[in-house]
This record gives sequence, structure tokens and C-alpha cells, in this order.
Amino acid sequence: MLSYLKAYFGIYFSPLVFFIASAGVSVTALVASYYLQVEKVPVYKSYTGIYLCLPLLAGLIFLGYSVFSAHAIDHNQSDVFAQVLSPSTWLLKGEYAYQDVVLPTYTMHNTYLPAQWGPFVLSVAFGFDPRWIPLISWSLAFLVFVHWSTASIRLNKTGQYVLFILTLILSLFSIAGFIIKNPFDYSVTFEMLPVAYYILLVIALLRGSWWGIGLSMGLCLLSRFSVILLTPFLLWYIWQRYGKMIALKSVLASVALILLLFVLPFMTTDPQLPSKIVANYNNGALGEWQVHSWQEAGSEPYQIARGMGAAIFFKKLYEYDLKDGVHHLRQVGFTFSILSGLFLIYLFQRNKEHLNHDWLLLGGLKLYFTFFYTFSLIPYPYLFVLPLTISALILIKAYTDTFGRQVLLS
Repeated sequence: MLSYLKAYFGIYFSPLVFFIASAGVSVTALVASYYLQVEKVPVYKSYTGIYLCLPLLAGLIFLGYSVFSAHAIDHNQSDVFAQVLSPSTWLLKGEYAYQDVVLPTYTMHNTYLPAQWGPFVLSVAFGFDPRWIPLISWSLAFLVFVHWSTASIRLNKTGQYVLFILTLILSLFSIAGFIIKNPFDYSVTFEMLPVAYYILLVIALLRGSWWGIGLSMGLCLLSRFSVILLTPFLLWYIWQRYGKMIALKSVLASVALILLLFVLPFMTTDPQLPSKIVANYNNGALGEWQVHSWQEAGSEPYQIARGMGAAIFFKKLYEYDLKDGVHHLRQVGFTFSILSGLFLIYLFQRNKEHLNHDWLLLGGLKLYFTFFYTFSLIPYPYLFVLPLTISALILIKAYTDTFGRQVLLS
């Protein structure tokens, strides 16, 4: 639905199919949390997962490079480039990084947080295409997840190798499909970088490493802070599963990172910085909810009519007042996101002795992001790479927790 079937069912039915499919993955994972038993398995140090995954990731990297290399960096096509390269340049010069970003036709506040643009200091310093950074970051994070998931299983039959390779292919196929079918969106955005942070967060939450949780959570909150409304559940999950000290240390590590990378260097200069960032998102939503001058008469606004997200329905309901429509969509998204977190706390607490906590976490993340992005103000296709990646992680974990167990017992 994000690639080969994008808008296949029309601009009104495609978002519904997309939502049902995404929710179906989360429900399947949550149901699995009741039936997949938690078992202590021997700790091997198998690198088979890495060896099998590397050629496929190399193919994905080549595909990603071939697509973005065909699209030159043009600030007229996307303000994303200016918002990451300008502060990186200013930082290297010792200047304040949150100056107004000057674009060819207008000036804007930088809406990106430090973990979203900070890594691109490397690109500016060494003069290479910045789009290498998100592509390589996502690939490395995915490879780490594959290794963590498969290090304790041994593949010793041809059928097991074939099935695992097919699982890897299917996991990466969805990301490749996004790149192939959305070449412009992929080439003018850097969304795979924050998604890489979220992969690391998933690994840390599954392992119970307080420093891993703290650092990865801090990076997530300092990039795409989509997870912020789920933090009550995540704190409850960490506390109940790993103990109070792990939860406390994780929070302190996150706070320390946010203070170090954002508050002290930037917010002390401009305390209103967060409100300016939020204001830019609101203004951008109103602009994208209106038909552009280059569109045909009678068309729906381009970005909200691409087959995903509920914005198209709210725009139709509030034709008379788009500002009111944006406001109510934000309220609905906030409500469902909060309710999904509360539901997960209830589910965890009621059945914590019988649930597979790994699968509760994975299904819970998928459920939350399904609601969060369905009700996003502007459903840009690249935003959905995050919930799509969660599905890929679920698929890898499904193999190792079902077929992998059979290997260990054989």
C-alpha cells in the first residue's frame, strides 16, 4: 500500500485498506503474544544472519544510491535539504544553528531537531552526498537487529536457509518498493535516519539495556518525536519487565542526552524554539490542505490525496474551515494515540504473567504508529517508512521465534 498498491483503490478507499492492513499486523503480533511462549534458549554466537543479510542489504544500498543519484539536490524542490545542511554548516563555522533558513522563495524557522540534522555535519565537512547517511544508517541498524534476532539459532538444513532468506527478502522488499515507487519522496527526504534510531530503540527495549534505551530514546525524541505519546506505556513496560532501576537509569540517560544536544546548546539561546517548531508544522498543514496552483481544477490537495492517512476525510468534512479541520484531526490523532498506550498498559498489567513481552512490545509499537501516522496532519509517504519498518522487524522476529525454536529443539 506504500509502494506497488499506492492509491490502487482510489483516494478514499486506499487509506482505509492501508489502515486495516497496518492494524492487522499489530493485532496479529498482539495475539501472538498470548501463544508464543517465552523460552530460555542457548546463547550461541552465530553470524549466519549477518552473512545472509549482507548481500541483500548491499542490493538495497545500491538501489537507494541509484535512485537518489538520479535526483540532484535542489532547494527549490524540498526545504529538507536546507533544514539539515544549513545548521550543519553554521555549526561547523561556530555559529548558532537555529537561524532562520533562507530558501529561494521564502524564509522559515528550522523545524528539525538536532538528531535529525546533526549527523549531516559529516556530509558538509567531507563533501559527500548527504543522502548516503540515512541509507547507510538504516541498513546498519537493520543488520544489527537481524544479528541480535538470529545469533542464538543455528540453521543446519537447506530448507531452513531458504526460508530465512525468503523472510529477509520479504522484509527488505517493502522498503525497496517504497524507494522504487516513491523516488522523488525518497530522494528529497532523509526519513530513514530517524527510522534507524527507532530500530535501535526496539533492540534496546527487547534487550533491557538501560543505556541503550536511554540513548536511543533520546535520539528518537530529538529527531521524529513520534513516540512521545507512547512514553507512558514504554516507561511502564521497562519498569514492570526490567525493574525500577533500569527505568530510572533509562530516563536519566534520555534526559541527559536531550540536555546535552538540544537544551543547553540551543534552547538557552532561544527558549521559544520548541513552540516555533510546532508552529511551522501547523502552518505547513494548512498549506498542504489546499489545492496547489499547478493542479487541475477540481482536484483534491496533492499530498493528502495519495492513498494514505485520514487527512483527506477531515478535509472533506471541514471544507468550510480547513483550520478547524486541522485542529480536529490533531485532536483525534492525539486521543487515539493516548488510548492505544493506555490499552497496552492495561493489556500488559492484566496478563503480564502469561504474555510474551517481546511480542506485546512489537505489536504495541505497530498499533501505536498505525494510529499516530493515520491521523498525521500531512500524510507524506516517507513518514510511513517507520511503521513499515516495524512490520519488517516483526517478520524477522516471527521467523526466529517460531522456526528458530524448532531448529533449537531438533
